[in-house]
Amino acid sequence: MKLSLDHLPAGKRRELEFVVETLRAAFARAIAHRTMPRFRNGKLLKIILFGSYARGDWVEDPFGRYFSDFDILVVVNHEDLTNVPEFWIKAEEALVEALASGQHLRTPVSVIHHDLDDVNEQLTLGRYFFTDIVRDGVVLFEEPGNPLAEPKPLSAAQALQESRDYFEEWFASAVGFLDTAKYAADQGSSIS
Repeated sequence: MKLSLDHLPAGKRRELEFVVETLRAAFARAIAHRTMPRFRNGKLLKIILFGSYARGDWVEDPFGRYFSDFDILVVVNHEDLTNVPEFWIKAEEALVEALASGQHLRTPVSVIHHDLDDVNEQLTLGRYFFTDIVRDGVVLFEEPGNPLAEPKPLSAAQALQESRDYFEEWFASAVGFLDTAKYAADQGSSIS
C-alpha cells in the first residue's frame, strides 16, 4: 500500500485530512462511555483510501455531472465495532453536513467498515476487492502493530470458482429484486 497522497491536488489532501479527523473523533466519542470490555477497548486501526482517488483516475465532470467520491475503508479491532448505526452514524452525518456546507468537504465520501480479522481473512482467500485495496490503496491513518495479511494470489481455477460464487450470490439477489418489482407493478396496475 501507498503512504503518500502526492498525486492529489492540495485541496483534495485537505479534504481527506478532514475526513480522517472526522472519523477518528466520531469513533472516539462513540466508544468513550462504553462499559463492555470489547467496546471500551475498541480501536480504530486503519483508515485507507481506495478506488479512483487512490489510483489517480478520479473523475470531475461538471458538464456530465459526474464526480468520483472518496472510497474509504475503516478497519477496527472487533467485528461489533463495524455496526454503522451504533458507532459510525454520527461520523457519516458529520461528513454529509460538511459536504452540504461545502466548507471542509466538496467530495462525497463512501465509507465501509470491517474488522481486521475479516480483512485479513479476505486477503488470504485472495478476494479481489481487498487485494485491490492493498495494491492500490493509500493509508491515511494507521495504528502500528496491526499488519494486513499478504494477499494470496488465486489460481485460474480458484478465480473461476470465486467468480461463480459471486455470480450465484448476486444473481439470486437480483432475481429476488426482479420478483419484488414484478409483484409491485402487478399490484399497481390492479389498483387502477
